[in-house]
Amino acid sequence: MTQLFDHKLNTIKWIGIVTMTIDHIGVFLFPGYLFLRIIGRIAFPCFLYSTIEGTERTKDYKKYAMRLFLLGVLSMSVTPHSFNVLFLLLLFSLSIRYKRYIFIFALISLFVEYSIYGFLFGWALYWLKNKKVYQGVLFSLVVQFLVGSTVQLFSLLALPLFIKPLDVKLPILPKYSFYFFYPLHQLLLILIASI
Repeated sequence: MTQLFDHKLNTIKWIGIVTMTIDHIGVFLFPGYLFLRIIGRIAFPCFLYSTIEGTERTKDYKKYAMRLFLLGVLSMSVTPHSFNVLFLLLLFSLSIRYKRYIFIFALISLFVEYSIYGFLFGWALYWLKNKKVYQGVLFSLVVQFLVGSTVQLFSLLALPLFIKPLDVKLPILPKYSFYFFYPLHQLLLILIASI
């Protein structure tokens, strides 16, 4: 029996890629334009949600985790943070897969991009998706306010994407497209900025 293609997840990945690109255009080319960074806040929760789905759906978890790790390592030279968001996504994924070690993964997350905030936000979205929606939303709100009044609060705008059905049918993203796009688009933006 073949599994039906998940158009909702595909749409969320598209939104994540587009808003991440807008965010990085703001980081590398137009740092004074705050609205680009605000739009970009939608990307991170989209990738957290995609990580939940990837962790739960993969047929070979070791390969899935290794791809995240290798992409994180390959991206270290072109990302503003050495231990970039890919390492956070890996730790979050590992905590879903091996829940008994969640506190160890949470502790390690203190040393990567998005830190404990990103780790807890991932778990808020996991709760929203797999347990109780209203509890996940409340958990998301609490996590956002833990970091104070920053532009990061705009990441809450992504929550309706995960709660409501998405009937949009966008072009299907190739399986490993994000793995190539993440470092390459940042390298391109760095080159443009240097010119």
